[in-house]
Amino acid sequence: MMIKTSFATLALMVFILGLALWATAKNQVHAGQPVPATPPAAAEATETAPPPATTEEISLWSTIKDGGRIGYLIILMSMFSIALVIEHLVTIRRTRLVPAGLAEELEGLLRQKQYDEAVKLCNKDGSFLAIVVQAGLSQVGGMFGFFDMQSAMQEVSERQISKLYRKLEYLSFIAATAPMLGLLGTVTGMITAFNKIAATQGSANPSQLAGGISQALVTTCMGLVVAIPAMFFVSFFRNRIDEFVAETESIVEKLMGRFRKSE
Repeated sequence: MMIKTSFATLALMVFILGLALWATAKNQVHAGQPVPATPPAAAEATETAPPPATTEEISLWSTIKDGGRIGYLIILMSMFSIALVIEHLVTIRRTRLVPAGLAEELEGLLRQKQYDEAVKLCNKDGSFLAIVVQAGLSQVGGMFGFFDMQSAMQEVSERQISKLYRKLEYLSFIAATAPMLGLLGTVTGMITAFNKIAATQGSANPSQLAGGISQALVTTCMGLVVAIPAMFFVSFFRNRIDEFVAETESIVEKLMGRFRKSE
């Protein structure tokens, strides 16, 4: 815990230092721009006219390019995270795990003791609920009765739940790695800036330092922009899985409880 706290403190100090150097360099660049001489005839008009704007617009693409190779790598990770979020939104939903109407159909078949038809329905549906119920029905008439059914359903349920959670590991990896890549870009950018200062014996032009400082700040920002939504969706999908699993367990208990009573 102390190592994590020290690492976070160091990252914050490097970020603040980079921000201060970048602001200083920007002010010096604007302060050091030469003012063009005006003809004597236009001196009076110049004194009354407002000074022309000398600021330069910086586009979003130029800001992204300041991130360098590490910035492009973070962009690539963001594309993967978007693809994973879309895939999880499609697969981790009620219609794929606990489809509406399946419990009622199974209830009718089990009430009539049409177990083979119920197994066929489960195999055709393929949802999480269907897989668990099918595992229990496959043990109907076993040596230990409902105990065999319960063990089979529990084993299949745990395997399916683990598969759902493993799907989130890739998104969790992106959420944890993106800020580290941003910090790596911060460190390399600051190293570049200080190398410029050392190479010029402390007389580096502020514009020469702007590249490294810009990389330091841009990569940190990009890493956080990717990591924060990724962390949100990891928590969102975990909660959704827990909700559907709890609902499935409740439905299975109602459907298969009849076999416990019949013993």
